[in-house]
Amino acid sequence: MGMFSRTVIARRWRLPQLMTALFILEFPLTVACLTLFGIADPNTYTTKLWQNGADQGFNSNPNEILYSYANYKPINVPLVWSSFLVEFNIVISVLSMFILLVKTTMFMLHAWIPLLSALVHALLIALYAVSIRNQSAPDLSDPEHPAKGLPWMLSKGCKYATSANYGYCMQTRAMFGVTCVMLVLFTTYFGLSVWNIKPTESERTERLADREADIEMKKLSQYQGPDGGISQEEKWERNRQIFLNLPKTPNTPGFGMRNNPMTPRTVAFTALNGGQAPQAMRPVAHSPGPSNTLPFRQQFGDARVPDAR
Repeated sequence: MGMFSRTVIARRWRLPQLMTALFILEFPLTVACLTLFGIADPNTYTTKLWQNGADQGFNSNPNEILYSYANYKPINVPLVWSSFLVEFNIVISVLSMFILLVKTTMFMLHAWIPLLSALVHALLIALYAVSIRNQSAPDLSDPEHPAKGLPWMLSKGCKYATSANYGYCMQTRAMFGVTCVMLVLFTTYFGLSVWNIKPTESERTERLADREADIEMKKLSQYQGPDGGISQEEKWERNRQIFLNLPKTPNTPGFGMRNNPMTPRTVAFTALNGGQAPQAMRPVAHSPGPSNTLPFRQQFGDARVPDAR
């Protein structure tokens, strides 16, 4: 699988500048989709345009929903006027913005490969194709006023819209147009991705050379590395010998002598440990000098301290 991915699946784009230009073009279109689909949610003008077309005799009447409720009949809302259409468009527009941010980041990190791009944009093509199909779905709920083609806003223009619905009619046409442009853009992405899936000869040669270099480095590391050609048991034995040959910590003066209360380097400490005291620490016999051998009375007389009184 690794060899297959190195020789068959490309990781580079032949025209990265074209991909960058498509990213720049996709951003305002995605923002336009979010804005137009968000304005239509939840039911800003769908029912009004539905009623406007019914008044002109172009499609069914939204009052049929009330008749169905009153007569306990199943409610059959045409797809082109349903809330599902608006919610579906909002979902795919949010998803498109998320994918745009992710693929732009991955492209800058050289992780957005052509194969992944082809799969993702194939999904987006399917979603936007369904959205276009829903926006152009026929309205056949009323046999007396069937709308077999596009809804009247797209087929007949906004000249039949009332003054209050003219802006809504233009938004519907803009929403349909932006959706078609997005479908064309994602188809371009898909075609470009499929074209780049197969690596060029220079890329294939370079990646094969890199693979051979990696193999050679692994072989060299097995013989020249610190653990090259050594089994696990030999590594453990080597580490154990290193640990046993580590220098031992020297004994401090107080280490191992806790039962001896004597202070080190004193006469009693040295004698207690069977040694002799250094010359500077041996007791010296004191010979009284002439100044302090006479009694006190002979030295200072019979002087007495005068009475303080």
